[in-house]
Amino acid sequence: MRIFITGERGFIGRNLVERIKKFENIDHVPGESINLIYHKEGEPCVYQNSINAWVDFFKDNQVDIIIHNAATVGTDVVALNSTQSTLTNIQGTYNICRAAKRLSIPVCYMGTTVIYDTPSYQDKTITELSTKAPHTLYGCQKLCAEDIVKSQSSDWMIVRPLFAYGGVGDMNSLIAKLIFAAHNRKEKVDMFLDKDKIKDYMHVYDYADAVLTAVDQEMWNDDWNVAAETPIRTGDILNIIENITSLPVKKHVKWHPKTDYLGNHRLSSEKFRNASGWEPNVHLAEGVMLSYQSILASAGYNPLKYLEFAEEAQIDLTEFY
Repeated sequence: MRIFITGERGFIGRNLVERIKKFENIDHVPGESINLIYHKEGEPCVYQNSINAWVDFFKDNQVDIIIHNAATVGTDVVALNSTQSTLTNIQGTYNICRAAKRLSIPVCYMGTTVIYDTPSYQDKTITELSTKAPHTLYGCQKLCAEDIVKSQSSDWMIVRPLFAYGGVGDMNSLIAKLIFAAHNRKEKVDMFLDKDKIKDYMHVYDYADAVLTAVDQEMWNDDWNVAAETPIRTGDILNIIENITSLPVKKHVKWHPKTDYLGNHRLSSEKFRNASGWEPNVHLAEGVMLSYQSILASAGYNPLKYLEFAEEAQIDLTEFY
């Protein structure tokens, strides 16, 4: 099957392209066409290209399946770019789905678990049936996009990760930001988290493998939550990072516990595991080491750029959490 990935130069997209090599039945269709409008090299813009333009591209490239990954991601990033994020996350999703529907191409959408009413689930895990009630603009946009995918696609699938992280391209995780900050001797980095709350980080390789497994097994017209299911206190993650990297990450973090609107955030993957046979393979310590090695080898990568922009513009990001 020939798969086109929107946002293929982003964090998740780059790892999906890399992990496709493991799947014999899947070929990657690169986003290269002289007839499309690009917002970065090699990556067409989902909302600036019309539905007709996407139809022509999908037809010309004999696309069988679309993994719709292009999105503006993160509570702070969306808040700083509300107009751009709305165009990408909402209008772009509509354009992709309407074009796909004309050609009866299934759409696999990359969701997020911030669509759920997480504060109501502080003492139990979230499932696909848990109440949806996002608390941020980012969550609202992603939930709206899910409804677009379900209503405007012939066949659809939603796969939601919990705290995917890993290496270069990771612009949002605690792990990437603090390794980068400590390695580059940055000043205190704002973390809109409570170090005593429980999170569940999953390496992006495991998430990419889950998505491609679901596509390969044609698990259409359903939604699937994916997590490592190894919850850990947020502050203890810093101990793991320091043990693995020998970097003094704790001295580089400034906690904002009152902004941690997610609190304890745990997710059940039982439905997906039972249906697909997927299991996570990268343990947190191994994943931290992979991230550290990747960051050491990187050039021009800065997961703090949105935080630095907000500081320079004197924007108080705590207002958006």
